[in-house]
Amino acid sequence: PIEPPSTTIVDLLTITPQTENKALLLAALKETHIDNKNLQGRLVHAQASNLLNEMYCKKVQVELASKENKKKKKGLGKLMGDGLPRMLSGDEFYQKVVERTEQQQ
Repeated sequence: PIEPPSTTIVDLLTITPQTENKALLLAALKETHIDNKNLQGRLVHAQASNLLNEMYCKKVQVELASKENKKKKKGLGKLMGDGLPRMLSGDEFYQKVVERTEQQQ
């Protein structure tokens, strides 16, 4: 969490300078205080952006894993996908069944 400025800095910003040197120092302090506030705003924005990116990456990672698993299951396809008749007791068919079983495991 970003800490609020200390009360001494806030008190210093409201004083009335007595000399020109003190006026310059007070102006520099005010400018630095404004720059610090701007940087804090950018930091909050960057943290929020990082959080949203992290959530999105997790979501996409889960979707990709699901898609890959689905593709892996679907990718096995048909054993004899050309639509031609086969003799199911032949050695060639038996060998394809054995290979397919190994792929599934």
